[in-house]
Amino acid sequence: MIKKININNLGLYKNFQWDTIRDVPGNNIKELQKENIIYGRNYSGKTTLSRIIRALETKELSSKYLNPEFEILLNDNIIINQGNYKENALNVRCFNDDFIKENLSFIVNPDSHIKPFAVLGENSEIESQIEFIKTELGVNRSEDRTLKYKELDDLETLVASGKSELTSLRRNLDSQLMNKATGGGDSIKQQHLKFGDINYNKAKLQQEINFILSPSYENIDSTREALNLIQITEVQKANVNRKIDFENIYNKRLPDVISWLSKPLLNINKITALLTDVYLNEWVKKGYEIHADDRTCECKFCGNFIQESRWLELDNHFDEESKTIERSLSVFKQEIQMELDKIMSFVFPNPEVFYLNFHTELLDCAKNFDLEITKYKADLIHLLSKINERLTTIHKPILFDYKPTFSEEKINEIIANYDDIRNRNNDYSHELSDKINEARIELRRLEVKRFVDTIQYSVAQDNITAKEVEYDGKELEKNELKKYILLKEKEIEDLSRQLNNEEEGARKVNEYLQNYFGHQNLELQAIEDEVDSDKKIKFNIIRNGNIAYHLSEGECSIISFCYFMAKLDDIHTAGQKPIILIDDPISSLDSNHIFYIYSLINSELFMKDRYKQIFISTHNLDFLKYLKRLKLTKNQHEYFIINRYQNHSEITLMPNYLKNYVTEFNYLFENIYKCANAEIVTDENHHLYYNFGNNARKFLEALLFYKYPSKIDNQTQNANSKRLLKYFGEDQQAATLTDRVNNELSHLEEIFDRGMNPIEIPELKKVAQYILDKMKVKDEEQYSALLESIGVGPETTVRIHV
Repeated sequence: MIKKININNLGLYKNFQWDTIRDVPGNNIKELQKENIIYGRNYSGKTTLSRIIRALETKELSSKYLNPEFEILLNDNIIINQGNYKENALNVRCFNDDFIKENLSFIVNPDSHIKPFAVLGENSEIESQIEFIKTELGVNRSEDRTLKYKELDDLETLVASGKSELTSLRRNLDSQLMNKATGGGDSIKQQHLKFGDINYNKAKLQQEINFILSPSYENIDSTREALNLIQITEVQKANVNRKIDFENIYNKRLPDVISWLSKPLLNINKITALLTDVYLNEWVKKGYEIHADDRTCECKFCGNFIQESRWLELDNHFDEESKTIERSLSVFKQEIQMELDKIMSFVFPNPEVFYLNFHTELLDCAKNFDLEITKYKADLIHLLSKINERLTTIHKPILFDYKPTFSEEKINEIIANYDDIRNRNNDYSHELSDKINEARIELRRLEVKRFVDTIQYSVAQDNITAKEVEYDGKELEKNELKKYILLKEKEIEDLSRQLNNEEEGARKVNEYLQNYFGHQNLELQAIEDEVDSDKKIKFNIIRNGNIAYHLSEGECSIISFCYFMAKLDDIHTAGQKPIILIDDPISSLDSNHIFYIYSLINSELFMKDRYKQIFISTHNLDFLKYLKRLKLTKNQHEYFIINRYQNHSEITLMPNYLKNYVTEFNYLFENIYKCANAEIVTDENHHLYYNFGNNARKFLEALLFYKYPSKIDNQTQNANSKRLLKYFGEDQQAATLTDRVNNELSHLEEIFDRGMNPIEIPELKKVAQYILDKMKVKDEEQYSALLESIGVGPETTVRIHV
């Protein structure tokens, strides 16, 4: 069934909507019902609406509509619009002007014919075949399906249930994937600084899940994760240019040093006391050097002059050979000391100037270098001690048999390792963006791995796969059965075509014409023509045995609607419950024929329940009055009204004055009843009292005229006043008061000052009560019927006496 209709644009009308209909008390959107009665004046949009519905039947929409936009929502939430309406499978039958022009073109062109249609005829053998197939298929009614249709119905239920479960499993997993990919603050997309992809989405997450579930994927450990977390924060560093220079002074000078350490001196003419006392020898040597430039001066220590012979002894003791040894060893000593100072001041490069990836290697390299250089330093210190020893005892040769502890090869190897680390670190600057990206990828895949483990992705996928296999099996079984049923239905259709009978279609139209409209002189006749050796059937309108060319508008309307009703029994519609729309079927008809149209609709459609959903629209109030008598389904019907406002139309619930009252007489009675029974006067009901004079006068004129239809002399007294006095009888005061209120409140002529004063509401309540009381006394049955017409049950009237 159609639930909502929304027409946005058809070139002429915009915002022509059903879904704006609201139930004012609850402000709830009103949806279309099984039975929908629509009232609208001419040019309000009824035909426009019918053309949209008819497009669902014919799969065609007028080319005169420019850029049409509409939307039809069905009960199963399927949406039909201007883009897909040709693919809809709804069973729709629509009666409007377009239907008449297409099927009964003789109305606008007298030389054309009525399009024939066929209903089922009779052939016992074919009917037996059809019955056999139907017996196999069973009954296909929504409330009672059997055999194959029941089997298909059960399969469709299982498939729908399986699809629902499968959809739920997929939706749940998709929701988890979507949240992880792009959802809240803990999603991968929102953490793009960490995981490196600001455009991350569910598709990329699915690709990475597939990757980490493959056998080739290996997870990174916690150490690698920690390093990656640091590395993604790294920025590009300057190149490290510092080198380590190692000359190996020890090995370079050792042979010469050993030579000078072990070089002997001749002890001839040496001062024995000095040779045997190192400290004394050193002390004398210092004095010798101090006084060497001026041998004639006094001794700086004792103040005496040093004799020439003593100078000769000292010169022989501190001869040139010993000075040569001392000078040579002093040069070596200075060079070794410089090397030691260089080593002592050496600091290995700070790891912070290197990238994090090289810190471990660099620290190991520095540690090994320190070990070896410490040995090297110790060996230099030992060599230096031997030099100092010989310088102190210059006349005593020293045998050097020490084996060095450091390895020049190891030191050079460590330095080469350092240079390699430094070069790789400098090259790393060019690869940094790739390294950071690689770290982010590893972190992201680790995050995906943890996510997959948390939600048990593989288990969820296995459940979905199992449900898919089950669903596909049932879907295949359902489709095969459906295909078989369609094949059998096609056989029925093919066999039914052999029973097609256009004459029966014409007879059906004539049956409606005669039974409902009494047109014995008008009938539809099926005539067989032969065109190009093919037999063709056409329909003609016959009046008194001759073709009728000059039909009145009323006759055209009657024939058109009878034709439409008869087509509901054609081979394409018979036995089905279509969606029916009837647009203003009473054009140019008098009141009698309007009633016959209503009778045909009521007896053939409503009483036989031949529709799944029905829409009936009209601009005629008489026809609307009859439509209110239709046998409507309880709680499945609604009344609507279409109003046009300049370039758009709006559909709302039909107001009560149109929906609830058969005549104005009922409406006027309700207003008098409300005046008599209102407890208090408010802004919401005060208009009843201001309109009371007119309402009471019109009501009493109608009531009293039908009560006393005889002619009354108008010369002596107002006819209505005389009828009023006659109606009230002995209660003349009530009649007089009522007459006064009616005249004074419904006229201001000659009593203009009456309009300057407010209404006396208590007086009006009394008059209203007089009228009700008198009606109840005069004709209690009529009074009760009027109460029932306004929705009021039996009541006890409180009488007011003056």
